Amino acid sequence: MTDEVQVIAERPRSQNPVVIEGFPGIGLIGNIASQYVVNQLEMDYLGAIDSRFFPPLSVLVGGIAHMPVRIYEKSELGVVVISSDIPVHPAASYDVARGIVSWAESIGTKEMVCLAGITVMGEEQRVFGAATTEEMLDRIKGKVEVFEIGTISGISGSVMNECLLRKVPAICLLGETHSMAPDPRAAVFTVKMLNTLYGLEVETAELEERADEIELSMQKLAEQVKSTSAEEVPGKKELQFPMYG
Repeated sequence: MTDEVQVIAERPRSQNPVVIEGFPGIGLIGNIASQYVVNQLEMDYLGAIDSRFFPPLSVLVGGIAHMPVRIYEKSELGVVVISSDIPVHPAASYDVARGIVSWAESIGTKEMVCLAGITVMGEEQRVFGAATTEEMLDRIKGKVEVFEIGTISGISGSVMNECLLRKVPAICLLGETHSMAPDPRAAVFTVKMLNTLYGLEVETAELEERADEIELSMQKLAEQVKSTSAEEVPGKKELQFPMYG
């Protein structure tokens, strides 16, 4: 873990948990899906990740301040979720990914899951998948559309690379979307894939019913973060977050 990225959290009670990360990216699928899982499973709050690379903001919910990058656990399921309301600038992705994977190793994670989006022309709602090892790929074949050739950008790509270097088993689930706009419907299919792979049994009806409402609220948050990110960050001038336009 670097001095520029701090994980301030209680140690999970789970032994060798699965660690799932969801940051804003294409379609905001990562953070929509991860936060929905947290809410539906009523996961316990463990702490947060902080960094000078993050935009200077506090997320308010019902008038209460929350850290923008939070860590939760459902010990009965052996699952830890890192859910973020802010994107990570490409220049900071390596440091943040290193901090996340280092912490995951310190708690004995057995594998990591990255949630992201992929823009594809067409009308289908598939979930694509990639893995760091042949063994992990075999586990998801037949369930996801294997992402045969391409790139995973942003923090999820950096986390996958860091897992590869450290020999931490990892997969990336990419919900299919058709634009850069927030896409809760694509997040629904991503959550369903988590259910299939990890037996989470997260009910998705509420996310489907509130898709339009969530889309508007996420767009508003995206605009606020984009505005905040225009402010100067010490040592990183003119940081802007491409995943928010």
